[in-house]
Amino acid sequence: MLNTEVKTEVGSMGAYIAMPKNAGPAPAVVILMEVFGVNRFIRRIADFWAQQGLIALAPDLYWRLRPGIELDPETDGHREEALATRGQMDTDAAVLDVEACVQHLRKMQACTGKVGTSGYCLGGLLAYLSGVRGTADANVSYYGVGIEAYLKEAEKLQSPFLFHVGETDAWTPVPVRRALDAALLPLNDVTSHVYEGTGHAFAREGASADVPAMRERANARTKVFFQRTLGLQ
Repeated sequence: MLNTEVKTEVGSMGAYIAMPKNAGPAPAVVILMEVFGVNRFIRRIADFWAQQGLIALAPDLYWRLRPGIELDPETDGHREEALATRGQMDTDAAVLDVEACVQHLRKMQACTGKVGTSGYCLGGLLAYLSGVRGTADANVSYYGVGIEAYLKEAEKLQSPFLFHVGETDAWTPVPVRRALDAALLPLNDVTSHVYEGTGHAFAREGASADVPAMRERANARTKVFFQRTLGLQ
């Protein structure tokens, strides 16, 4: 269910937006989807951050392939379709779409002008790339996949960056985590948290991969991070 649109240089991109209940301008966050698209889990995450006081916008980053792709990791065959769809995605174009969302939110009267990103899996990579190529004020990666392929750009990271990863996540094994830490932790305002005995997608609330204790711990850390970097109340 997409309920708004964001204009890009090449067309309009659908998105799901959730608004906070508190009155007055609020900071915003772009919720960056997993390989499954803007599905029930991503909308739930956007709703959660809206409840915390952020304007939360989840763009349909597959729109250049086909608008409205929505897959479910709990449905047979959808995982394979999601990975195949991800393989067709133009990552560089998706980063431009993320930046369009940042600018869209900054122009909203309801926004304070402070905008961050929070991405999951594929979205975690895009959150990192937003930090090195875009203008978001802060970026959070939950178990981002593929960041190691873009570490040559790490020196361009100017905004605060927070990274959450499960200790047993097969997509970010120990050698990958070591490479990320070596490239990113020496930079200004970069923090990494590893969650013991925890696998991939542990913050996908309500799914079979969900690890509530670790999800809540990571979200609490993200909230403190956004309070510091975005002015979240």
